[in-house]
Amino acid sequence: MDWTASLLALLALPLLAVLVDAVGAARSSRFGTEHREPGSASLEGLSFDVLVPIYGDIRYLTNVDFLHTYGPQVILCTTSGETDDFRRSLQETAANHGFRVFQSDYVPPSAGTGRRTGGTVRDRVIRDALNAVVQAEYVVCLDADSTSVRPLSELVGELRRRGDDVASIELVPQEEGSALVQLQRHEYRLAMRLRFVMPWLLSGACHAGTASAMRAIMAQHSLFFQGNDVETGLLGERLGYRMTHIPFAVNTDVPASLRAWWRQRLAWAGGEFRLYIVNIRFCFWHPFFWAYGSVVLFAFLVLRWEALVHPGLSLLAAATLYFGMIYAIHWKGRNRWLLLMPFYTLVTSLIILPLGVVWYFAMAIPEKNFGLIRFHRGAVGSRAPGPRRKAVGVAGA
Repeated sequence: MDWTASLLALLALPLLAVLVDAVGAARSSRFGTEHREPGSASLEGLSFDVLVPIYGDIRYLTNVDFLHTYGPQVILCTTSGETDDFRRSLQETAANHGFRVFQSDYVPPSAGTGRRTGGTVRDRVIRDALNAVVQAEYVVCLDADSTSVRPLSELVGELRRRGDDVASIELVPQEEGSALVQLQRHEYRLAMRLRFVMPWLLSGACHAGTASAMRAIMAQHSLFFQGNDVETGLLGERLGYRMTHIPFAVNTDVPASLRAWWRQRLAWAGGEFRLYIVNIRFCFWHPFFWAYGSVVLFAFLVLRWEALVHPGLSLLAAATLYFGMIYAIHWKGRNRWLLLMPFYTLVTSLIILPLGVVWYFAMAIPEKNFGLIRFHRGAVGSRAPGPRRKAVGVAGA
């Protein structure tokens, strides 16, 4: 029992990474330039809007200088429940940079200036903006603190060149920071590799798609914030839209303080419970993905605790293997902080994950939204034509 639990606790994620690398490399080799860096696609006649959700506090809008280049293509999406000071600041920012402002009719039940890690605000304002003001053929959904080194037109141009409908991208956390930031950089690097195998695993900080596809997807979305990005990709895939991963680097800020990280990870754990357990009926769509989340993460939580409470040589052996695999996986980006990865993983796996169950209900009850994913085959959103389908294969092939 100890040996099995130890292996599941410490080796599941590295083994997953090895599988991702192997499959991703094989697919990249097979399909050649389909996983190339974007940039060569024709930009002639390209039409896209940039949707930026912003609410609570104007200070969260930190990428204004980056957005300035896009002027009226930028739509700042907010709610009708914001303060007068917030609205004045938002309108002033929009006027100074040529942005547009969209104000949804939605009024959050608990407005305030703090960061909202739950609720339905983000996806409501995006859905409403898609239906009310977006006229462009493509949209890029971008967080208020995210930027890219290369123009967003290259991302959209590559999506159009491939003829696909929705694209995941590569998130890159800030380089400078404490040990906590460095550990998250390793964590993100591993997560981004998974997109080559499962391109429908979108990132909430940035993703792109045709406006018609995004309308149809958001028409069925539960609007539950945590896990909203994965739900978006999952619905897009099941609706028959063509998903792809474009290795387009987008810079994002990760929490630098322990308090901010702890709050974010509790919310993320609540989202994982929402996806893997509350919506476990969709396990047949992606058995491997749900087996890892529902079985390894949640069902074997007690076994992991059992292995640590009654340690033995098996646990030591598993820990040694874990160190070796972690260094092999992150060899190119290795640094001294890798030595802390096992402890970082243990905290998230043994402490934060079970607390996330409580956090899920704390997020769901106030809005009376439990994040149930309801897929209705054949349904389409406002002004959305049917999906463009193609033969089964790697997205972008």
